[in-house]
This record gives sequence, C-alpha cells and structure tokens, in this order.
Amino acid sequence: MRKIKFIVNPVAGDGSSKDTIKLIHDKMEKSELSYSISISSYKGDVENLSRKAVEKGYTDIIAVGGDGTLLEAFNGLYNTNTTLGIIPTGTGNDFIRMLGITKNVNDEIDRIILGNTKVVDTGSVNGYHFLNIVGIGIDGDIIEKTENVKKFIKGPPAYIYATFSSLIKFKCKSVKITIDDQTFKKNVFLVAVGNGQYFGGGMRITPNAEVDNELLEVVIINKMPKPKFAILFRKVFTGDHIHEDVVEVYRGRNIKIETEYDLSIEADGNLVGKGNCDITIFGKSQKIIM
Repeated sequence: MRKIKFIVNPVAGDGSSKDTIKLIHDKMEKSELSYSISISSYKGDVENLSRKAVEKGYTDIIAVGGDGTLLEAFNGLYNTNTTLGIIPTGTGNDFIRMLGITKNVNDEIDRIILGNTKVVDTGSVNGYHFLNIVGIGIDGDIIEKTENVKKFIKGPPAYIYATFSSLIKFKCKSVKITIDDQTFKKNVFLVAVGNGQYFGGGMRITPNAEVDNELLEVVIINKMPKPKFAILFRKVFTGDHIHEDVVEVYRGRNIKIETEYDLSIEADGNLVGKGNCDITIFGKSQKIIM
C-alpha cells in the first residue's frame, strides 16, 4: 500500500510552493491514499526530511519545489526502493522537461495520485548523487554568483545578472578530461555532463542526452573570443551550439575532470565542490512518477 510524503520547500521559485499545500490536502483527502506533508526549514532540510520519511516507511516522496528541492529529496532516498515524484514550483524546473511533467500543479497532483512510474538513470559526482546535469567552468561560476546576488535580486533576473557578470570576468581554464578510455587536455569555458538535456531555466546544453540510455553526454565548450561565446550562448537554448567548431560532444559512462584551478562544480543547480571531479552513471536506478 502506498504511503506518500510531500516535502514542501517554502522558498522555491517565488515562494509559491506554500500555496500548493491546501490543494494537496483537498485532492489527497478525496483520493483516500495515506499521506502527510512536511515543510523544510533550511537549506539541506529537504534531504533530512526525505531520509526520515524513508526510515518511517513512506513508499513515495514528492518534492514540492524546483530542481534543487528535487535533488535534495533524491539524495535523501538514494539507494532505496522509494519512488520519487515532483510538483514543480521552482524557477528553472529543468529536469521535468525530459519527463513530460508540466507546471500545472493541479494536473501534477492527479499524476501523483495515479502513480505511474518510469525508471531513469542517475549519476554521482564526487559521491554526490544527481539526476540531471553536472557543470564545471563558467556554469559553476554563474551558480556561485547567482547565490550571492539572490540577497538583492530575486528570481530569473538573478541568474541573468550572474551570467553576464561571469561572462565579463571569467577566464578559460585548462583541464584534463577522461571519458572512459579517452584522455585529452582542453582549455575550456565549460564542460557539461548530462543525464538530462536542460539546465539554467531551459538551456538545452546536452541536447542528445537521454534519461534511460545508461550513458552521459559530455559537451565541451572550448576557449574562444568572448564575443563569439556570447553569440554561441544564445544557441544553447535550442541545442544548436553543438554544431559550432569550438564545441565537442562525447558520450561515456565514467568521466573524470582534473584541474589545478578551483573551478566550481554544480550539480542540478547546486554547488557541490571545486576542482577535480569524478562522474559516474548508474543505469535505470530510480523510479520517478510520470
């Protein structure tokens, strides 16, 4: 019998997650399914609540928030038989673009009640589990700057401001990349490793990635004049950037990135470290409500 835990991040997106609580109660009461709702109190609390829910025997954990909320919930239930779901109320909601999940909260609660699932691949970077995309280079720098400016600028404008700030100041760095049995050195703006295709609120950075093919897509954006990068950046929204001569695309199961610089590493929009990283795919390892 299903036992469902909803974990609400009250600050996700524009804070609209809190507005879903009454609707969740109304629809779940009519469903007669066993459920409860918890509200996170601080960054990292979603993961703690998820882990505790698993220990209490919940069969389904539903993240109510954005990609960061989903990632924390996933890390709390990783390597269990617990099913993961999402009601997307965040700013980016990039992972759901691969699953046919909409931003219609009413419809998504109905989908949770129905409970159809898909088994997807997941990944690990330096021991931290992710669902969507790992980025190292200017992307990590953008995420770090976004976190800093969120105190003064809210929502998508914070990300846009951080992007242009990073573009002006960021200097390409030398990295050594190993993809399975291939090793090469590059001077890069960005290395993106995708299980999913989208990041940054709809940018199709790894456009040929699939969530259930047991492979990661690696997109390397090499050094170029910054004006050219600004032009290429616009093509990321359609995925056409991969046809540019400064972009290389690979696929693999195990990716290692080594650098002597403190390049920020982001996973699904969360900063998870700096410098070297080891990334691995785990095929068909997590049930997601579709």
